[in-house]
Amino acid sequence: MNKIRLLLFIFLMTSLGWILTGCSLLPQTSLEIVQYHLEKTVIDGKLTAQIVGVAGNDGSARLEYAEIEGNFYSQDSTLLATGFAKTISEEGESFTLDLGQIWNFTIPCPQSPVEPGYPSLKVLECVLLNDSTEAKLVGSAENDGNVTLAFVKLTGHFLDANGNELTPTGAVTTTDLEVGTIWNFTIYFPRYDVDLPQDGYVKIEDTDKDLQAAEAPSAADEVTHVTVKVETLRGSSVMP
Repeated sequence: MNKIRLLLFIFLMTSLGWILTGCSLLPQTSLEIVQYHLEKTVIDGKLTAQIVGVAGNDGSARLEYAEIEGNFYSQDSTLLATGFAKTISEEGESFTLDLGQIWNFTIPCPQSPVEPGYPSLKVLECVLLNDSTEAKLVGSAENDGNVTLAFVKLTGHFLDANGNELTPTGAVTTTDLEVGTIWNFTIYFPRYDVDLPQDGYVKIEDTDKDLQAAEAPSAADEVTHVTVKVETLRGSSVMP
């Protein structure tokens, strides 16, 4: 009986020691991220960004599932996107990580949904200035769309008092007109051998606008640095 009591006492003291020291009879799941870096490549003419890294199972349990979170930041540390690496193959099959096993992981930078571009230019003012030396159309226009206009061409029409158009027309161009920017422009009457009547006028129709939208930058263009962290681990005992 005393021997049984002694064994019971030893078991209780050992269990208490495990509790006090943080030890456990259960296998511990752990994944160490050894290294990682940002990698940018061009695929099909488009720039892509991804995190390439190495992690290892440094716990005491086989990892049935592991997930690493990667965050992509701009130069001013604005979070641009968040992606994940999971122990799931490209074929959709899950794989385990045994004790000490190394995992080479990749986290692609998710491409944020691109808002549809609506190039638009609103003519705010369009008047004729006509004197003895020259005639010109002076006006202003605003980029009232939601994308930068990489190229803009406006064609101006000069007409007499009866509405008869005088040919040829004149045109003016500009580039890189950002959203909300007002552009002040001048279109000169291209013929010096014809006197434009003082009571003439000018016009610019919607069909006289040639607009080319700039390509919207992707998250990959702005990424400068990244961080990673272990997000989810599920393990099982390595004992049979």
